[in-house]
Amino acid sequence: MIKIAHVQQTPIYSFKPVVDKNIPDKNKVNTQIATVAISEESHNKYNQSLKFKETNKDDVLGQQFKEFYEEYHSAEAIEKRRLERLEKEQANNRLVDEFPDNTLHHVIKEALEGKVIDASLYAKELASTIRSSVSMPDKSVEERAAYREMGLKQAEYIAEHYFDDELEAASFMNEINKYYENDVLREKGYVVFDNSDLEPLKSYSSRMSNDDDISFYTLAKRYMDKDYFERFIKGEGTPKESARFLMEIKNNKEKYREEIIEAFELNEQQVEKQITATKSIFDSFVWENGLVTETMEEQPTYLVEILKWNKDMLNLLN
Repeated sequence: MIKIAHVQQTPIYSFKPVVDKNIPDKNKVNTQIATVAISEESHNKYNQSLKFKETNKDDVLGQQFKEFYEEYHSAEAIEKRRLERLEKEQANNRLVDEFPDNTLHHVIKEALEGKVIDASLYAKELASTIRSSVSMPDKSVEERAAYREMGLKQAEYIAEHYFDDELEAASFMNEINKYYENDVLREKGYVVFDNSDLEPLKSYSSRMSNDDDISFYTLAKRYMDKDYFERFIKGEGTPKESARFLMEIKNNKEKYREEIIEAFELNEQQVEKQITATKSIFDSFVWENGLVTETMEEQPTYLVEILKWNKDMLNLLN
């Protein structure tokens, strides 16, 4: 096996993961995570898939392949995939008692030790609703918005009634609101890293390009043949397939760009509209001691489950 992080290859295409020097140490990915191992055979196949344009050092499309490779194997992209796997593992394991530092689960558990019957369970459930775009991928945007709003209401009730120190309560809500706002951005289509100094960016862009540029990774993910996309990532592409796709991008780049940006903006508008509608529903409720005692005559059926969740959470309070 060889490590792709330190590939040495002649002509113009030489790749290694790009690590943003501005990322704080706590957010950097260690060498074991950032280094991607591929077989010697796959590595050679990948090199071959890029050699059809080696002679032209000014080749823009060839440079796009380089950007795609660097983006997919960048520290940020690898860390994002690692966090997503961790989130799914935690969401599927209700018996987890210890959470990694610098996570919302950990923040809630530490803040509520002694204030609730089971701080670990409470932290897991509350964090799941606040970060519903990550923990509830199978639910609709409306359902995730409702869970997020109910989680926020639950946190506000806790902060008001279960903290003796006002500064402690304010600090708790500051953390909750930070994660809440980040999750709304994710729902709208932005790439967001919690507890990081990195600014959110549109999912179709890249930190290696301007915010409104369409990254080559986005173009490949959306328009490249699915089978070839998987093989390309593994270093199993062929010069013929690569050339064909690059020519397709060259001939349709503006059309593709307009399609991607239009889809992003439409999704962002729809999500904003759905979140606003959900807030209106929650504002119409009558609340008493953290419980909803009166609702609208007509309401979405999924709210029954969410109202029950809120009641069960309040039952965990000491």
